[in-house]
Amino acid sequence: MKKACAIVLMLVLLVSVVSAGGQKEAGGAKKIFMSSAYYTAPYGAPLQEAVREKAKELGYTVQIVDGEQNADKQLSQFKAAVADGYDALIYWPGDQASTPPIVEYLNSTGKPWVALNTVVDASVLDQVPCMIASDEVEIGRWLGRLMIQYFEKNPSATKNVVYIEGSPGSSYTENLTIGVNEVIKGTDINIMNDRQFAEYDPSRAMAIMEDMLTKYGDKIELAVAQDGGMFQGAYSAIEAAGYVGKLGLLCQGQDLIVRDKLVAGELFASVAQDPFTEGSLAVEMLDKIIRGEKVENWFATPTGPIFKADIDNYRWF
Repeated sequence: MKKACAIVLMLVLLVSVVSAGGQKEAGGAKKIFMSSAYYTAPYGAPLQEAVREKAKELGYTVQIVDGEQNADKQLSQFKAAVADGYDALIYWPGDQASTPPIVEYLNSTGKPWVALNTVVDASVLDQVPCMIASDEVEIGRWLGRLMIQYFEKNPSATKNVVYIEGSPGSSYTENLTIGVNEVIKGTDINIMNDRQFAEYDPSRAMAIMEDMLTKYGDKIELAVAQDGGMFQGAYSAIEAAGYVGKLGLLCQGQDLIVRDKLVAGELFASVAQDPFTEGSLAVEMLDKIIRGEKVENWFATPTGPIFKADIDNYRWF
């Protein structure tokens, strides 16, 4: 009887070892490393939260570090991660121009990897196993369309707009502006300011808006920010100067302040770009690559306008 039990136990252990080996082969890498160029940006926190949640759900551990919008730093981070035995990599670039050397290095490692949010340079886009990002030009087009809609509902002879952008060189910043200009070209909408970059920093956006209010005052009819964090800073300046309700507001983003101001009727509209969806998709696509499944070179996250009536259809952060 003892001998029979021992044989059964050995068989159970053998099956367990085989199963564990099979699970590792099917599940692939277990340690994911992510370098996030916009680690401290308002959009970064929920995106990175989603990466962690989806990684845990799929059985991975993940480490996320601050790339500080510095390509040299990110390249060093990836090299250290490879040396430390990480099995798969996620790359959130800071800007387009600096991406080719990092894409080349990531491909040289032979490890599964994906890029997300900031679109890499066009010269290396086809070398990325999977780019998870919104159609940034389309987000800009929506901002442009909403500018037109705002002035259709609030007729004006001048249509004066202050427009606050993110970071120079960022694909998101540049592509949104391409989309905006594409839509408003040929209209009489007037962007009053030269290019103003707030670096996705609410405090910088606040300072820019303060300067614009000092310079243009009540000539401003609509203020537009490229994301919710910068909208928050711009709104603070507008509120402090007593201009809430005296000019229109428009932005991209799903921040809680965006939701609150939509509900209050102070924000005309926003444009969706969901960080939770984007972060989850990055891990899902990486998991497919690890498993040897075919994925699209570009996996676009959905976008579109958000009005007050739409708020319950979106997740806010």
